[in-house]
Amino acid sequence: MRFCKIGKNGMDRIYDAMRENFANDELRDRESTICLVDDDRYGVYRIYDGDEDVGFVTIWTPGDFAFVEHFAIYEEFRNKGAGGRAIDEVCKKYGKVILEVEKPEDEVQKRRVAFYERHGFVVNPQPYVQPAYRRDSKRVHMLLMSYPRALSDFDRIIALLYDAVYRVKYDGSPDDGA
Repeated sequence: MRFCKIGKNGMDRIYDAMRENFANDELRDRESTICLVDDDRYGVYRIYDGDEDVGFVTIWTPGDFAFVEHFAIYEEFRNKGAGGRAIDEVCKKYGKVILEVEKPEDEVQKRRVAFYERHGFVVNPQPYVQPAYRRDSKRVHMLLMSYPRALSDFDRIIALLYDAVYRVKYDGSPDDGA
């Protein structure tokens, strides 16, 4: 596995892949996403398996942890181990990793949670709401997963995420993110 950080010029394909792999309420608009590349705490990486461009990951480093905001393996490379090898590399590099997943209500969502659990992530039991990315999007009730263990400092982590990633204040309420 090899990760190559990209700049604004490489963002069009990545953003198109984001739109294919994530719900509209889980995305910023194209222009806002591309502008984030200038933030030192944010990185967009193409994932290579050998010479094949197999997916992408976006990572924030707002504190003493990495936050995987978006991670996808392109459909033609799924179920071949690339996703597992990629997420293992992220965990190895950053040590403490946090990500959001949809609540496991359908089979795909259940498999996604199980995938991360197989790679050492745990579901944090506290209620978590992903703030709205745009004025025309909704907040999303999700699960927060962390590696290598559950968060002992949940409120501190959420405050850092809300500030850096979503640009909103966290007041400690489980239904925050309005």
